[in-house]
Amino acid sequence: MTKKAIASIVIIISLYLYFPVFCLVLDIDVEGNNLVTAEEIRKTSEVYKKLLAFHNKNESIEKIMSIKLIKRVSYQQVSLRRIRIVVEEKHILMEANIDNRAGHIDADSNLIFDIGQYLKGSYPILSARSESDIKEGVFLLKILISEKIFNAKEISEILIDKIMGTSIFTIDGTEIYLGNGEIKKKITNLSLIMEDGRKKKMKESYIDISNINKGIVNYNL
Repeated sequence: MTKKAIASIVIIISLYLYFPVFCLVLDIDVEGNNLVTAEEIRKTSEVYKKLLAFHNKNESIEKIMSIKLIKRVSYQQVSLRRIRIVVEEKHILMEANIDNRAGHIDADSNLIFDIGQYLKGSYPILSARSESDIKEGVFLLKILISEKIFNAKEISEILIDKIMGTSIFTIDGTEIYLGNGEIKKKITNLSLIMEDGRKKKMKESYIDISNINKGIVNYNL
């Protein structure tokens, strides 16, 4: 077999795998979805019973990306009649009350509106006056979880106020006042305070760690 013939075969196989020109779509598998139903993704794709080519595949991807919870989309050709749509959904971290507008926040600090119909259960609430505060709220939530101080279900609200400072409210009623700045150091101090409370078998009702050199702790009686 000549090099030219081999090159032609490689091109044909590549077209078949990555640009399914010859696929009349009669079956659609969906993978990677958790919050968005497979049926919604199939309908939104608008490729059923259509000859899938490079141009309308890209158009279909754009349509699926219009679903607010979808982060990435890719197509795989399974056969001449079947395709697979693989999606990656956005990871929702928090509910949001930003300047009296309700929405949700994903792990990339994006504020997303009108996705409540997809979500189940509750999330920590971020209350702030400006969208510019979102990254700070997401960073704080992530560090609280990564340092194993709280898990997401234990946090009721993170309140960010540029003048008054930042506060954390837990599901079981503890209020933690951080003030402004030096978040990492304050979280380290908070971890030490919480560990001390566990050793004493006492439950904190209020913690003030706005001063990194001195913490104030009130315990439940």
